[in-house]
Amino acid sequence: MAAAVIGAGAGFAVLQHAGDKDGGTGTGTGATPGVSAGAGGGTADPGGGTSDPGGATADPGGQAGSDVPEGWNRVEDPTGFVLWVPDGWVRQTDGDQIDYTPDNGRHRIRISVDPSPDFENPYMHMLDMEEGLAERLPRYERVKLRPNTFRDQTQSALWEFRWTERKEHPGPRRAIDQMYYGDNGTEYALYMSGPAEDWSETREQFDTMLRGWRPPPE
Repeated sequence: MAAAVIGAGAGFAVLQHAGDKDGGTGTGTGATPGVSAGAGGGTADPGGGTSDPGGATADPGGQAGSDVPEGWNRVEDPTGFVLWVPDGWVRQTDGDQIDYTPDNGRHRIRISVDPSPDFENPYMHMLDMEEGLAERLPRYERVKLRPNTFRDQTQSALWEFRWTERKEHPGPRRAIDQMYYGDNGTEYALYMSGPAEDWSETREQFDTMLRGWRPPPE
């Protein structure tokens, strides 16, 4: 598998993200049966990851001739994808999961990939994931969940939700996940989460992160 989540589906990352470690017992979807897709699946973003500072190469933004915004870095992840991340965000592994975070998961980007998705389209996958999350995340509330078009890919969907975390990084939290199928049928989930108190900034960072995303070569 040539991407961020090795041996697991894109949906599995969502569950791991939002709270499997923090109070849920989720199972993945996609390659792994269960919930799926880049954003949350238990009670909140799990902490306790291991820093991997040497795992990615970064080029600072704001330089002449660079399209990377000032205050951001262009990261070439060892798994093959390219991403823009804010200054100070470091690569962190949590089992098979690969994240970028400045504060051990309180704010987090997670990229996941499933080369063999189980669902007809990302929207159906997200609806399936939501059923599991709504039962397991305290005070789960959907903000939006709808099909969209991402990078000219009509097999796409966007999901945003909120919940109250009770374990690691406790308190109100929000998350957003852009999922899409590539030309070869691979499912990509681009997820970001953080505390509700500074969500407006995190939401803007999510849009910038999406602009810098480049999937692994197909």
